[in-house]
Order: sequence, then C-alpha cells, then structure tokens
Amino acid sequence: MVENLDKLDWELSEEEKHKIGQIPQRKGYAGRDFVSDDGPYKSTAEPWDGEI
Repeated sequence: MVENLDKLDWELSEEEKHKIGQIPQRKGYAGRDFVSDDGPYKSTAEPWDGEI
C-alpha cells in the first residue's frame, strides 16, 4: 500500500500543464440518443452549454 501511495506524490510542471492546455478539446459523445422530435431536445446542440 505504501508503494501505491507513493505514486500519488507527484505534480505536473508548469510546462506540462501548458502543453496539456494546448490539446484541442472535443466532445466524446454526440448525444444522438437524447434527440427526438417528441423529446425535450430537438438537436444534439441543445443539451450542450457551449463548454467542452
């Protein structure tokens, strides 16, 4: 258990955080299952708040 806890004792450098921040974000799920003419969402854009 001590070995496993030691794995949690690390941090990303500022450069690493910056590089990660440069990765383009994308939605992983389009949400087509929630869209229906009879349901609350008529398009896949409606459930999203604009933030990824």
